[in-house]
Amino acid sequence: MSIALYSLNIAGSEWLILLITIIIILVPTKITGITKTLGKVVGEYEKAKNNLLNEKNDILHQTTSSLNQQQQKYSGPNIQRPVASEREKLEIIAKSLNIDIENKSDDDSRNLISSKLKETQT
Repeated sequence: MSIALYSLNIAGSEWLILLITIIIILVPTKITGITKTLGKVVGEYEKAKNNLLNEKNDILHQTTSSLNQQQQKYSGPNIQRPVASEREKLEIIAKSLNIDIENKSDDDSRNLISSKLKETQT
C-alpha cells in the first residue's frame, strides 16, 4: 500500500494572502479599531500640516506688507544710472526735493539740500 504525498507549492505572496484572509476572518473588531485610529492619525496630520502652511503664509504676508510700507515711506531720489559728477548728484537730489539749484554753487546746493532734509525729518 502506497500513500501519495502531495507537497504544498505555496509561494511568499500566497502566504501573505492567506495570512490577511485569516486575520480578516478571525479579528474583525480589532481591524475596525485600527482603521479608526489610522483615520484619526491621518486627520491630525492634515490639521497640523494645514496649520503650518497657514502660519507660513501669514508670516510671508506680514513680511511683504512691511517691506511694501518701507518702500512707500522712502522719498529719496530714484537714481537709475551711475552719476558722472558731484554736480549731477546734487542736481538729482535737489530735483527730488523740489529745490532749484541752477545758479547756486555746490556748497550752497549742499546747504539747501541739508536744510530741506532736516525739515522733512522733523
